[in-house]
Amino acid sequence: MGFRKMALNEKTMKALEELGYYKPTEVQQKVIPLILQGENLIVRSQTGTGKTAAFGIGLIELLDVEREKKALVLAPTRELAVQISEELKGIAKEHHHKIAVVYGGQKIDVQIRALRKGVDILIATPGRLVDHSERGTVNLSEYSIVVLDEADEMLDMGFKDEMDRIMGQVPEKRTVLLFSATLDELILELASHYIKGPAETIEIGEKERAKQIKEDFVQVSRRKKFANLKRILGQGQYKKVLIFMSTKRGVDYLHERLKESSYRAEAIHGDMSQGRRERVMSSFKSGKTHILVASDVAARGIHVEDIELIVNYDEAQDADTHLHRVGRTGRMGKEGKAVTFIESREEEDKDRNRDDHPDFAWMKGGGERKMPPRGERRRAGASDRDRRRRPRAHEKKGRRNYGPAKKKRRR
Repeated sequence: MGFRKMALNEKTMKALEELGYYKPTEVQQKVIPLILQGENLIVRSQTGTGKTAAFGIGLIELLDVEREKKALVLAPTRELAVQISEELKGIAKEHHHKIAVVYGGQKIDVQIRALRKGVDILIATPGRLVDHSERGTVNLSEYSIVVLDEADEMLDMGFKDEMDRIMGQVPEKRTVLLFSATLDELILELASHYIKGPAETIEIGEKERAKQIKEDFVQVSRRKKFANLKRILGQGQYKKVLIFMSTKRGVDYLHERLKESSYRAEAIHGDMSQGRRERVMSSFKSGKTHILVASDVAARGIHVEDIELIVNYDEAQDADTHLHRVGRTGRMGKEGKAVTFIESREEEDKDRNRDDHPDFAWMKGGGERKMPPRGERRRAGASDRDRRRRPRAHEKKGRRNYGPAKKKRRR
């Protein structure tokens, strides 16, 4: 079924054609008609399935008919909020809907001015939206359609309290569209709490990962990781590579090593300013940067098309995080590749037993290692002062002769 069979507005059709959207994905085919019918939805869908366009098209079409309604979209990260905003503005290009985005890290005065002009679709991160609500710059009772995008990520990032406060202020009579990569007990409990009335449950694709992703696991010692990474990068002309690290320090370290090796690489993690993060993402999207090194928290908002290779330089902490990582390649039906480094003690031991290991460099010349005579052996690098015997507790301090102190003769 094509978009035209959905009986979409001609303005929407024109925008979709300009964006290169000709054939709807599975999630778009199933979700858009139900949004237009005003249904509550619980959707399990991985990133890269076209879910943003699915609820975006549905919202824009619905607000064309029911002009008195407003829609609120909650996203876990500022990067995702910005990307949703950009995509919805592209779809609504021929319409007159006012779309605004608010998130932490941007000057709040700029956001307040945008909100005062009136908003039909508001995209927000939970923390900043609560801030606006407390300031009185947003009236949440006006938003009767609520989209919870990547609800599982919002829970993982600790936004449950903020979500409760927001959902407590939107109208009781509301439509809720919940999207999540997983549908575990916590998500289903969240849905039952927020959704008033019946809801359609839709599950898209495989639970584990998209079929078009080829994944390799490489056992490697820690000291050989970077050499293996360079070998993998050299196997293909990759234009977009995303590398995951478990810590911010690790992100900076690997980024510097890649730059020293003349790779066009950038880094992104939570300690960076919003302006710098946006510049890094813009460079990666445009192709100026070929490699992006990211921490898990920062990467939650990364939704970039055509990522050809995912490298888990550090292993993910759990299976869900791993799925979120590799799900950023092989999107929209395209092929993708993921490589996970598994630190192996066995490989570490093999490295240590190699003749070229630094610990065994003395063996290269052959023969046995010659030891100096017993009387000439000294601790490597020790100075005369270090080699001098330290005084014992009962010995006097400050004496040049560190032998036992002489007893004073009583007169």
